[in-house]
Amino acid sequence: MYLFFAFGSACALGHHFYYSALDGKPATDQLQMLRYGMVLAFASKAGLSAAVVLAFRQRVWTTVRTRLMSVAALDTLFAATEDVAALWNWDMVKNAKIAVALAVFVWVAPLSVILSANTLLVEASTGLLKDMCAGVRTLNFTFEEMYEWRNPTRIGQLYELPLSLWNTTRKSDSDSAAWFDYYTAPYPTLEQTATIGAFLEQTIMRKNAQLETCGSGWNCTFEIQFTAPGYKCTELASGVGSKAKNLTQESGSIAPPFDIDIILPEGPYSYYTFATGGEYSTVQMKDVGIGGIPNDPPPYPKNFGAFRTEPIVWVGYAQIADPSKPVPTDPASPEWSTAFIPKLFACENYESSYTVRFNYSSGTQSTTTTNLTFHSPVVNTTYIPNLDANDGTADNITAVPESNYILPIDKARYRRTAAYHSLGFMLRQFLNGTISIDKSLVNPIVNTAAIQTKLLDPQSNFFPRPNLQEMVQRFYEDIILSMLSQAQFAAVVWAKNPAEQSGTVFKDGDDYLYPCVKSRTANMYKYHVRDLWIVYSIAILLALVGVLTGSWAMGGNQGGLRDTRWSSIVAATRGPALDNVNWEGRPGEGEDVTGNAKNLKVGYGVLQASLSGGEASSTGWDSEGRRYGFGLEGHVRQVRREGSIWKMASRTDLS
Repeated sequence: MYLFFAFGSACALGHHFYYSALDGKPATDQLQMLRYGMVLAFASKAGLSAAVVLAFRQRVWTTVRTRLMSVAALDTLFAATEDVAALWNWDMVKNAKIAVALAVFVWVAPLSVILSANTLLVEASTGLLKDMCAGVRTLNFTFEEMYEWRNPTRIGQLYELPLSLWNTTRKSDSDSAAWFDYYTAPYPTLEQTATIGAFLEQTIMRKNAQLETCGSGWNCTFEIQFTAPGYKCTELASGVGSKAKNLTQESGSIAPPFDIDIILPEGPYSYYTFATGGEYSTVQMKDVGIGGIPNDPPPYPKNFGAFRTEPIVWVGYAQIADPSKPVPTDPASPEWSTAFIPKLFACENYESSYTVRFNYSSGTQSTTTTNLTFHSPVVNTTYIPNLDANDGTADNITAVPESNYILPIDKARYRRTAAYHSLGFMLRQFLNGTISIDKSLVNPIVNTAAIQTKLLDPQSNFFPRPNLQEMVQRFYEDIILSMLSQAQFAAVVWAKNPAEQSGTVFKDGDDYLYPCVKSRTANMYKYHVRDLWIVYSIAILLALVGVLTGSWAMGGNQGGLRDTRWSSIVAATRGPALDNVNWEGRPGEGEDVTGNAKNLKVGYGVLQASLSGGEASSTGWDSEGRRYGFGLEGHVRQVRREGSIWKMASRTDLS
């Protein structure tokens, strides 16, 4: 009994561990796996049921030793675990409640198999796996500092590309030691990449990036860190009648180039951006030849080719106050002055640290900047408008302090600044310009490439998006991150080894694998732990109660484990009093015992008059010569429990 209970409980525990091992795994070999679970469920049910059956047998003997029951009730009592119809005998139920409860458990135990098997299901779910991904790239602008356009690096069959085009002061056959290269414009490939990203309104995804990085059938997520330019934006004015503040820079303070009253509702513009103040001049010397080589001999002007300042992006725009309400079309209406909120902000190009999360899912790419830290201005000067430099160059931009100009002779710093400037130039090229609105608000007059970007909302007559300041920063990030789609750029490197340029080749060795989280939606095993243990907890608890009941009953049976085998029944029914009963059934009725005989009260106990000590044996006789067996009411003495000692008394005495 105890071994069966332990076996059933162990199988239940094994069932739990087996399903736990399958939880979250791909649903392969479903029939086979479920069959194994059914085997464990059946084994647990069999063990617990067997323990309760043995406990039931002990309780049966305890009952017949202490109760006088009809023959019909005894029939159903001994058959209760084999014939479910036996449970409907009221006499048996009334006199053997505990035994009936144990029999009921045996009959309902198969429910544990059904209910526990349904705790492992197959569901479409997304599984996560921490793994290593191939082909993950990041940015390292140190390679812009080292880039030599005369002798470019070659990876595979392709040369690495810079972000900038260069002019020079030296002819190819010149041996002059005073020569230098100077910036002229963004590289055409950068222009192409930035333009495509602007039109797509998102970061461009490298071809086959998901397949190379995540592997076939997988989605994946990873984070990269790098240093790159970023526009730091500051709001300077908001609301009708507000006065714009000056922009405070590290190198000074500068006033906005326009007032907020040119923006709706007071002015005609819904969008007004000035982003060219202090722009680097592509013509640095008036008299130059091919390649920007000056026709005049050196020495050249001190600030020839210098980055004097980085243009500030000044943005004024009108925000619709309540998009849910119709916008008034008559400037004379009372609602006009409250229908728009004019705003003004300025953005300055800073060297910044990025942490960006990439997600490849279902063939698409999404990026999220989780951290952006601004460090220092790309060019730490303040532009002085309307003041010509007159320093011998064709670039009359003036900024202070002049000592912070970045000169071509500071080669590494100049080249990095040129790369940052090229990226900023692409942003400013899209933002610069205006959108004015006529009085009917029907026909916007567009004079800006911003209409080609995600910054303006075509659903609201090309008014700027409400969060335009944040979107300008995100738009710049899209341009920068789109560089990763063109692995030929010199600044594109392996994320695992940022000191190595990646080129367009694919490498998946251990030195190039980068931490990532892979995921995919598939049919997965889902184990409902709570449901399984609700079933097994009830089954094990009831079985434990049954085993304890059986143990208690064994005490009433003189501590022996009784059974209901044929030999035991024969030995117990050899009482002479039973010989006087007519046990023959009536022909054709299909019964072995007559109806009158079934109504007789029968009990199990001592058939002799002697009541002294001794212990019953399986033969029906004890050591004191007393005979045990079934007898009719008045012919058998039964036992009852008084305190902790089992004592015998006649049935008539008990009544």
